[in-house]
Amino acid sequence: MAIADSLASLPFIFPLALLGLLSIIPLIILYMLLPKPFKVSMPSVMFLMKVEESREKIYSSITKIVKDPLFIIQLLVLIMLAVAAAGPYILSYDTLSDKNTVIIIDGSASMQVGDRFGEAQRDAPRYLSQINTVILAESIPVIIAENVSAAEAERAIKGLSSKAVTADIGSAMASAANILSAKGGSVYVLSDFTSWDGLNPMEAKNLLGSGLDVTFVPYGTTTKNNLAIINGYLEKSNGTYNYYFMVRNYDTGVKSVYANVTTTLPNGSRLVYSPLTVSVPGDGVETFVFKNVRSGTTEIKLMTDDAIESDNYAYVSIPGTQSADVLYISDSGSAKETLPSQIALSLIPELTVKSVDEVPEELSPDYSFVVVNMGDQALTSEEIDTLHTYVSDGGNLVFVAGKYLEAANQTVNMSKMLPVRINSTVTSIDGTQIYAIGNDFTTGLDLNSVYMKTYLDAETRDLSATTYPVMTMEGVPIMAYGPYNNGTVFYFGLDDHSGEDAWNNFASFPAFPVFWIRIADYFAGIGDISEYNVKAGTIMTLSADTEIMTPGGKTTTNRVLFDTVGVYTIGQKKVAVNMYNDKESNTMTERMTGVENANDGGELPTQYEIKTNLFYIFAILAALLMILELYLLRKRGDI
Repeated sequence: MAIADSLASLPFIFPLALLGLLSIIPLIILYMLLPKPFKVSMPSVMFLMKVEESREKIYSSITKIVKDPLFIIQLLVLIMLAVAAAGPYILSYDTLSDKNTVIIIDGSASMQVGDRFGEAQRDAPRYLSQINTVILAESIPVIIAENVSAAEAERAIKGLSSKAVTADIGSAMASAANILSAKGGSVYVLSDFTSWDGLNPMEAKNLLGSGLDVTFVPYGTTTKNNLAIINGYLEKSNGTYNYYFMVRNYDTGVKSVYANVTTTLPNGSRLVYSPLTVSVPGDGVETFVFKNVRSGTTEIKLMTDDAIESDNYAYVSIPGTQSADVLYISDSGSAKETLPSQIALSLIPELTVKSVDEVPEELSPDYSFVVVNMGDQALTSEEIDTLHTYVSDGGNLVFVAGKYLEAANQTVNMSKMLPVRINSTVTSIDGTQIYAIGNDFTTGLDLNSVYMKTYLDAETRDLSATTYPVMTMEGVPIMAYGPYNNGTVFYFGLDDHSGEDAWNNFASFPAFPVFWIRIADYFAGIGDISEYNVKAGTIMTLSADTEIMTPGGKTTTNRVLFDTVGVYTIGQKKVAVNMYNDKESNTMTERMTGVENANDGGELPTQYEIKTNLFYIFAILAALLMILELYLLRKRGDI
């Protein structure tokens, strides 16, 4: 009775599973079954006596089965299993944690105004508790330290600096909510609240829900003292580059300053030019030009001491004469037909493309990458082994789709290398649509109109290491790439053989050569000039962990966040990063309305709900009882 009352008071996730308790009825019937009757001769008087005696046995049998330990054990096992399946749990409540804290510091460029960021750094330690997480809000949230002591958090905060980006404060707050989701806690947002990307911080606070105590700590006031380079671009004319840059004056009066220009040539020597005169009217914008930009990296610096330093600089990167060797292996090779991808690569001036119709016995590591596009012609096991050795030793391999990649034509080494699992070739009369996920290879490419009549039926493999930038609506990967041993393998699922039996029409699109330029840039560091000049906040994905020299020092990563103005060196490639952000440079922007009163009201609950699952306790008890049952059966000699 006590057990029944206890179970009745428990809430269940799947209460219908308690119908399993009905299994107790057949168990009771089974134990009450009498042995089969058999004939025996006896006097009539004795029969009447036996009838009365049988009635007594019925009652005694009920008493007997209740006292039978096996019956009790089996009854409890059925009860425990049914209750476990129903998912019992206990609800309890706890107060918000005063030991867990997330500090969010706005790392945007506007935090440089009037030492706002320095003030936030000095104030942040006063909000620390026993367990702390520090997030720097950049164009993406960057977790600097997670679940550390106050001393460790303070050290991490001291090492921070503001960046040349606009902060996504809403995403940083969402990350904080995720970190504190288990036990609640406090979130402190230290910001000037003048500009942001993504969700409005006030809206983000309202969406976070219960369990979090969010406090806004505002900084700074407006100032007119800022002159900024807010945009810039390169234009090629008569074989040389000219750099155009726009300067905005946020003051009401005219500002005239010099702009120093220095170029570091590819050989390391420096050229210092005569300063440019930059004069901008009050609250106005003017465009200036620096002509004949030389190869290497050029720095333009406005010689002014104003509110934001990052927007006083512009950097330009012009790659020197670079060359890379590429091996193109196809079923046509150097014969009559030249495939579109082969043409696209050969048009890149810095690439030397060698075409062959079979895999050489050895592949030189000097090839920046190797393209295999064999159409219907299957590779031999020896050729596949050669390609496998090349990739394993650090080479980069691009497989273009064709029947040669079908499962029937694969060896073990081929299957290992491919970032997708390929079955057979599929033909669709109506055509198959593909879609692109934002990626370095597909950004800005219009793939919605690609008509794919034939393709390889493939499956995803290692989702943790492989990237799938293009897929069909049914989830078939059309592009995939990822590391393999010391190299990288790229699968391009759009065959570009022409003719009536062409698999698709991608080769006729303007995006087609752009895609192959990006392949060349990814594997050989050769590409469009825009790949060398990016805006702060851009993210670049690399094929493997690479040592990078940033404006702040060395780091090793396979994913670069360009968040600081200056020059990043990635292998032989130098990338110029500029702020170009009128929103952040505008020091006259007023603080978001309502920040001062955002911490009033105390409407957030002081308690949060804890759900403790108990199903595993009942499952363990059922298992222990079954072990006890087996022991008793063995002891009786029944097994």
